[in-house]
Amino acid sequence: MNKQKRYALAAERIAARRRDAEMQQEQRTMEIYRQLPETVEIDRCLRDACLNLLQPAENAEDKAARMLMIQRRTEEARRMMESVLEAHGFPADYLDIHYTCTHCNDTGLCGGTRCRCFIEELGRIGAEELSSHVSLSQYGFDRFSMVYYRDLPAEDYRKMQRIFDFCKEYADGFCAASPSILMCGKTGLGKTHLSLSIVDVVLQKGFSVIYDSAGRLLHRVEQEHFGRATAGESDTLSQLLQCDLLVLDDFGTEFSTSFTRSAIYTIINERLNARKPMIINTNLTLEEIQKGYGDRIVSRLFASCKWLDFIGSDIRLRKMMEAPHGENGL
Repeated sequence: MNKQKRYALAAERIAARRRDAEMQQEQRTMEIYRQLPETVEIDRCLRDACLNLLQPAENAEDKAARMLMIQRRTEEARRMMESVLEAHGFPADYLDIHYTCTHCNDTGLCGGTRCRCFIEELGRIGAEELSSHVSLSQYGFDRFSMVYYRDLPAEDYRKMQRIFDFCKEYADGFCAASPSILMCGKTGLGKTHLSLSIVDVVLQKGFSVIYDSAGRLLHRVEQEHFGRATAGESDTLSQLLQCDLLVLDDFGTEFSTSFTRSAIYTIINERLNARKPMIINTNLTLEEIQKGYGDRIVSRLFASCKWLDFIGSDIRLRKMMEAPHGENGL
């Protein structure tokens, strides 16, 4: 799903909330009218008074006086209605529209800008898209334990603590101009866990995120390029270039062809040129990246990315040994 479709879906969901809230208010009103006929009379008197006061005014002063009188009559009717409701065991606000978001009344806009509820809905949509191949609930900075690095030499432990702190600060302060990150190190050292922890926070901020293994993403790009994609599939390459944050996991494990090497360079080069942040996770060393992809990609990555070098022993394996039936994603 591209960014425009994601925004449209978020807007439709919030509009649906508003419609539901208004429909429920209408149902409550009809219920009260049936049970408490006096409320119908209160509403009728208020409408008649307002209609009389809305007759053409003689001048601006008369118009202002009439508007003030309408406000007073409305307030009087509101207090009378609340008294009747409370006298019969209903909450005073029973006939109000109960919007999900009290800041924007389920419009998605607050003070001319996107309301927080809209941003949160974008995050939920992004998480739903990721849920087909990863469960964000298994990850998070609060689930990342430095205990698994305690056997490292003191300096190495401090290095991993700095990496954790950097990733958390990166997520908390993420914006469209954030730098790209290259996470290097052997399997099971925490690269995937920390990158998904970043993804979780960034999604909650309302940014669009694409996360997947480099191999799967490149396979989709190749299928679409050569016309082998199934009907209805979208332009994956454009989405990879346009999303706010791209996370390429397991970089270097994909099947290498002239097409995939060219596609990788295009993605990395164009995103770096556009200053769009990426997170690239790889088990490869500098020499292995250079051998597999050439000097062009290496020079671009190491000149433009924050390089995080993970060290330690395979934590994923240790977790499996300690709790074979527990969560072991790292």
